[in-house]
Amino acid sequence: MIWEGCGAPEVRAALPGCPELNGLGVWPPELRSRGIGGALIRRAEELAREHGRTVLGLGVAADNPRAADLYARLGYRRLTDYVGRWSYEDRDGVTRECVEHCTFLIKELPSGTLTEEPPSGPLDVKQP
Repeated sequence: MIWEGCGAPEVRAALPGCPELNGLGVWPPELRSRGIGGALIRRAEELAREHGRTVLGLGVAADNPRAADLYARLGYRRLTDYVGRWSYEDRDGVTRECVEHCTFLIKELPSGTLTEEPPSGPLDVKQP
């Protein structure tokens, strides 16, 4: 969780200080579609609420419609498009720069006590 918000200028201009859930992924791919990502997002929402936040945002790459569908099902809506930039060091020690077209999504978090049922297990995941 990035409490001070997304670093992209487009996002900061649209909604300054919106906390960002960043770097979410389920790996290996065989573990996807079992509810793990949704459970992680719900926990992040709870954590944001515990810290007095009323909104949570996250970015989704233009080439990741599966994640975008999940976020839409969870109630996230488009705020703005932006260009995500980051770097990493590969196995040979070379720094690689990445640029990705993304959409920043937000969800207004309800206040008060949670009314939904608690997860059935540690992450409320579907078993194979």
